[in-house]
Amino acid sequence: MDPLLVEVIGYYTGSGGQMDDARAHDLLLEAVADGDVLSRMWLARVYSRGRMMFERDDTRARQIAAEVIDDVRRLANGNHHEAAFLMGTAYAEGLGVDEDQELAMAWYFRAADLGNMLAQHNLGNAYHEGINVPVDPGMAAYWFHAAAEQGDALPMFWLGQLYEHGEGVAQDREKALHWYRESAQRGRVDAREALARLGG
Repeated sequence: MDPLLVEVIGYYTGSGGQMDDARAHDLLLEAVADGDVLSRMWLARVYSRGRMMFERDDTRARQIAAEVIDDVRRLANGNHHEAAFLMGTAYAEGLGVDEDQELAMAWYFRAADLGNMLAQHNLGNAYHEGINVPVDPGMAAYWFHAAAEQGDALPMFWLGQLYEHGEGVAQDREKALHWYRESAQRGRVDAREALARLGG
């Protein structure tokens, strides 16, 4: 994977040590200028929902995705974990393909099994919120933990909440504090607020 895109994801998620959307934004534009296919699909992804300080632009998102989706699919079929994750996004958000939530989930599972952090993050969200799967706090905790272990700050925060309230895991104040601290150190304000609330 393009080292610039690795940096982008690191700043976007906090897995590089610190969340910084502005830095992620600038690095993504740099990676796209180099012509990297996966970076271009990421650009479609951020335009699709207005992520990473990009203004939402559905038309532009779909146009970019249409130009690269065949290359992304080819990489995904070769078990490239980031491409598999991006195929999940493509089907979830109708980027270069018709929206299909079942196929989105299938690609997220494939990418997560290949170790993709954001696919694991998304599966945690899905089981936590009941998005295309039944609500299952235990499975939410499983996938959030997988993503958190790779440094993703938002699943760290959600894990803190699950441990604080004993949802899907045994209630454990120390583990809750641990994950809130890890998340806060990467820049999550909600994790800092949780620490202050718990006196941690």
